[in-house]
This record gives sequence, structure tokens and C-alpha cells, in this order.
Amino acid sequence: MKNIKYIALLMLGLITLYSCETTDLDKRENPNFLSPDQSDIDLTMNAVLIRTGEFTNTIGSYGSRFTRIRNMAGNTYQEVFGAAIFNTVWNQAYADIINDIRTMRTQIETLDINYDNHLAVGEVIEAYLIVTLVDYFGEIPYTEAFDIENLNPAPDNGSVVYQAALDLLDDAISKFGSEGSLELANDFFYGNDYDTWEKLANTLKMKIYIQQRLVNPSAMSEFEAIVNSGDYIGEGEDFVFNWGSNIDNPNSRHPLYNAQYQPGGPGTWYMSNWLMDRMLNGRAVEDPRMRYYFYRQVDDVLSNVNPDSGAEKRCVIQTIPPHYADNNVLYCFPANDRGYWGRDHGQDDGIPPDGFERTAFGIYPAGGRFDDDSFEEIDDNNYGAEGNGITPILLASTVDFWRAEAALIGGPGAADEFLRSAMEKHIAYVRTFANRSASTFDASLIPDASQDDDYINAVISDFNAGSTEEKLNIHAEQLFISLLGNGTDAYNFYRRVGAPTNIQPNLEPNPGPFPRTIFYPAGEVQANSNISQKPNLSVKTFWDNNPDTGFPVNN
Repeated sequence: MKNIKYIALLMLGLITLYSCETTDLDKRENPNFLSPDQSDIDLTMNAVLIRTGEFTNTIGSYGSRFTRIRNMAGNTYQEVFGAAIFNTVWNQAYADIINDIRTMRTQIETLDINYDNHLAVGEVIEAYLIVTLVDYFGEIPYTEAFDIENLNPAPDNGSVVYQAALDLLDDAISKFGSEGSLELANDFFYGNDYDTWEKLANTLKMKIYIQQRLVNPSAMSEFEAIVNSGDYIGEGEDFVFNWGSNIDNPNSRHPLYNAQYQPGGPGTWYMSNWLMDRMLNGRAVEDPRMRYYFYRQVDDVLSNVNPDSGAEKRCVIQTIPPHYADNNVLYCFPANDRGYWGRDHGQDDGIPPDGFERTAFGIYPAGGRFDDDSFEEIDDNNYGAEGNGITPILLASTVDFWRAEAALIGGPGAADEFLRSAMEKHIAYVRTFANRSASTFDASLIPDASQDDDYINAVISDFNAGSTEEKLNIHAEQLFISLLGNGTDAYNFYRRVGAPTNIQPNLEPNPGPFPRTIFYPAGEVQANSNISQKPNLSVKTFWDNNPDTGFPVNN
């Protein structure tokens, strides 16, 4: 179903398309853009699908860093991401992907050929994009955004955009499997299985409903109606973008692999101490995904740090901050030191000479190395799965986490059963990544299947013994662990629920308000007179009616 082998070829095809078909300077149209009659529908569709993976990988990293799934470098939230950095995802969504979808639609309207499957896939992708933009930015231009006569489209309330997304999804569902419709030449996600695309459309509707449950009284009944239909993605139907292992012309490898598996060690990225500690020490049993998620270059931290200068890791010789010490917060490196070398939330030190000590992303999701206790330095770009990893967009396990959340607020079913199912699905999926390794490793260190049961049983035991707050914290922790590779759903959950309340706080005791949305891209503010920059990061998206200040409590 996943058609991994096409990605490198299609990326090359895209380069050919956009470099060859747009360079005829005798055209009267702008040579940088294709007119509808000049573009190939399937190549346009290829571009839409590939760029959706790229968009998700980029924007999901912001949510990951806010929620400690990845390390966030920045003492205050307002300084972590400047407005200019968001130009990329904004342009990917508007100028590239949605513009291509609209161009494709216009061309199809001139043809006497049934392209309903193409149109439906485009509508699902567009719905996903605009919902994600609302979740991060709040009000966004949409109803006026694609009028070529309007250079200053006004932003719409997020609720309007959400409804537009629901309309797109309903229309897509009506089109999928249309009799006589052509198939996509290359469906990188579901291999032209339009029943599964239809399930995905319904699953995106579930996402929309649960995200607006605080402000829409009918949201959860709509959510449960889809649950009762059974028409949503399940095990083996995860919506993920598969990267390739090609290194040149073009490089199709996972961006995280490219950043870390290189001469000199893992670049500037650090793993999240909070995530590593929760997986290593959060329960009596180690999380069986540890060796898939993280690759260690050293077998312990302390013996690899100069005890006098702390040159490699200064926090080892520094005094723990009072707000960490007073609250028994993880500091500097995970307890039970086994070489997991990362950073605390908000740590913004310079880069020391630790390139060959840092823990790197493992075989899941970045296509790196499975950790088999080899402790070899990373000094090349051909290790493990050689970048053949994934960017998760929407996982079947996440649906079970939503159902557990619904049960915790009074919905049908047993929250512990949904939580168990979510963990079982995700751990089983992660285990499949051992087969992606292009190099040999000590397979005897693949955790025994019994460890899965022991770990899950330990989580469920703690969950059932906990208070309401403790249940939400355990649920949130497991959700966040499952979202390595794309933190968007974690960021939404954190703002919607406020859990986990016991998450590692910022290393800076006064980091400023937690980002309820992010700044508008600098380029859009400069170009669009109807977009004014937000005064701060406290501006909320429409579905967030939680307290304006002091929420989430542990920022």
C-alpha cells in the first residue's frame, strides 16, 4: 500500500516538470507558473502528495517542541520561533499545495474525463491543510484566499474554515470510488485503495469534532456517530508519508536523517530529556519502543563529561535550578544513566563539542539506526534504514487515544480499553521498522514481545489506580510518546485538555505565556494589509476556551 519505491523517481519527475516546462521565455504568461493547460494532472497530484509530507514534517516539528516530544531550544516561548520561520509552511500550504489542487480542479473541469478520485484526494488534502493552519495560526484567509483579483484576502474565523473542511470531506466521500473514475498514477499513501481514503476522510472529521468539543455542543455526538459507523482508519491504515533512501539527484531521505546522520555526528539537534526519561523510567518496565526511537553513541553520560569544566555537557557541573529542585523535576539527563544524551525543555546553551556523544533519532520514525548497544559514532550518511522513515500525519492509534479522551469526559466505552488498544497498535507499528534496516544489527536486542504486554499492563494498572487528573496525565503521556515525528495532535491536546500537568517545565523559570497559537508569517504580514501581526502568543484559536492565562499549568 505504501509505494515507497516511487518517491525518488517522482521527486525527480517533479524537478523535471517544474524546471523544463516553465523555462520557455517566449510564453506570455509568467514563466515561473504553469497554466492549467500546460500541466499534467498526475504530475500535479504527485506534487500535492509529496509536498503534503514535507509540510507535515515541518509544521509538526513546532508542536513537537512545544510539547517536549522534541527538544525546544529557547529560554522564552516568544523567542523560540521568529515570525519569518513560518513563511515556509505558509507558502507550502497556500502557494504550492492548495494552489496546485485548485489548478488541477480547473483543468479537470475542461476535460470530458472522470477524475473524481483525483478531485476527492485533493479535497481530503486541502481539508487537512486548512484545519492544521487554523490549529497553529488561528484565523486564516480562506474564502477570499484564492481570488486572483484580491491581493489582500481577509482572514476567516477558524470555525468558518473548519466548516469548509467538513464540506470538502463530505464532497470527497461522495466522489471516492466513482464508477469510471481514473486512478491516481502514483498514490503514495494508499495505493489507490479508495475505501481507505474514504475512511481517512471520516477520520479527519473525527479529528475536527474532538478538537472543537469545548465550543460545539454537538461535536461529540457527531464524533460518536462516525465511531458507530466503523468507517474510519484502523490498524494497517495509518496515514503516513514514506521517505526514500536515495541520497543524490534527488535526496529522498527523511529530513531528520539528513540532519543527524552525517560526518561529524548528529548536527545541532538534541533529543528531549523528558521523552527519553518517561520511556526509560516512567514505569517499572522500559518502553519497548526505546531502541527504535533513539540511537545512543555512548553507553553513559557522566564518564563522557569532563568533571571539572563540563565542556561537553555543562549542566552536569551546574546547580539545578530551584524550580526544578523544589519540584523533583528531571534535570540534565535521564535517571538510570545509560547514555541517553539530550537536553531539557527550553535549554538554549551553545553547541559544545558533543557531536559524538549526542543521542540521535533511531530507526523510527527517521529511518536511522536501531540501537543494539553497539555505541558506534555517527560519522557517515549510510546507517540503519538510510533515511527510509516516515512522517506520521494521522495514525490509527491516535483514533483510540481520542476515544479514550471521549470516555474520560463521559462518553461511551471504557477509557482503559481504548488506551490499551492505542498502545498495542502503535507499538506493533513501530516494531515493523526493524525490517527497514539496510545494515545488519544485533537482532537479539529487539525487545521480546512479552515486554510489550508487561509495559502496557503497567501503564493500565497505574491508569486505573489514578485520580481523574492522574488518568489524564497518563493518557497524555502515552499519546505524546506515540506522536514522535509529528506533534500537531499533541499540541492540540495540550491546549484542549491541559495534560500532562506533570510535564517537565521550561528551564527558564519565567518563559512567558505558552503559545496558544503561533505568529503569522512575516512575509504574509508584509504582503497582506488585512493581516496584522499578533501582539503576543496568547491569542487563542477558536476552539480553545480554556483560561487565558496560567494554562497549561506547567509551561
